[in-house]
Amino acid sequence: MLDPRQLAALCAVVETGGFDKAAKTLNLTQSAVSQRIRQLEEKLGQPVVSRTTPADATPAGRRLLQHFRQLQLMEGDLMQSLGPSDATAAFTELAIGVNADSLATWLLEAITPVVAARRVVLQIVMDDQDYTHELMRSGQVSGCISTRATPFQGGECHYLGTMRYLCLATPAFRDRYFAQGTTHAALAQAPTIRFSNKDDLHPQFLDKAAGYRGAFPHFTLPTPQGFVELTRRGLAYSLLPEQMIDDDLQTGRLVDLFSGQFTDLPLYWHHWRVESPIAQILTDALTAYCSRHLRQ
Repeated sequence: MLDPRQLAALCAVVETGGFDKAAKTLNLTQSAVSQRIRQLEEKLGQPVVSRTTPADATPAGRRLLQHFRQLQLMEGDLMQSLGPSDATAAFTELAIGVNADSLATWLLEAITPVVAARRVVLQIVMDDQDYTHELMRSGQVSGCISTRATPFQGGECHYLGTMRYLCLATPAFRDRYFAQGTTHAALAQAPTIRFSNKDDLHPQFLDKAAGYRGAFPHFTLPTPQGFVELTRRGLAYSLLPEQMIDDDLQTGRLVDLFSGQFTDLPLYWHHWRVESPIAQILTDALTAYCSRHLRQ
């Protein structure tokens, strides 16, 4: 039988990226953490952690992390069903991976009924929507919002809905950079915004809308609110989700550079196939909310 202390050590090493930080998280010495990892590897007969910087789980380690996350979730459900029902009952921790735009717009409202009714705390890990499934694959989270449409082996996938993005700028920015229209020459000169080097949404849109595949100057700004603010200040143009636009188009504060063209981002909720009341309640809450508030 696997030792939960060894699994907890593995989880801490992967989450923090090293043995030193894992030791501080677990209030242990580094040698104690190393010993637990070594004992786990000896029991399995193969490495579970790559000794890199930062440390990462091996394929076997990732499977162990998935198993450990599921154990934590089921144990939390069990303790809540057996323990006191008052405010002293322990909280269940549930780690989920989300993309920044969902977190900035609809996610918190969607999960509020679950968090308010159940003693659960969410450990939210943010990444690009095309990469959040890697957080789940590596065992860092138990569920994720992703653009991946196919379920993992041992997992389930639920379609949530679509977020629509429009390419917007201030009238002054349009007049300065796109006086002759959204030509390839203009797109090569006008500054835009990307969330990170993983963010391919903007180049994909330019390819689809204008057939442009060249380079373009861009800000790197890892906050959706920053996208809106920088665009409203007339310092860049950007793709903005319609949930964050408010009355910008109606008032003329922003204009659509590609009238009638947009990009739709389909989102899916992935979670491991585990009999957990909290996981099922969260899934039901997300799918119900998105069926009403996201494009279907």
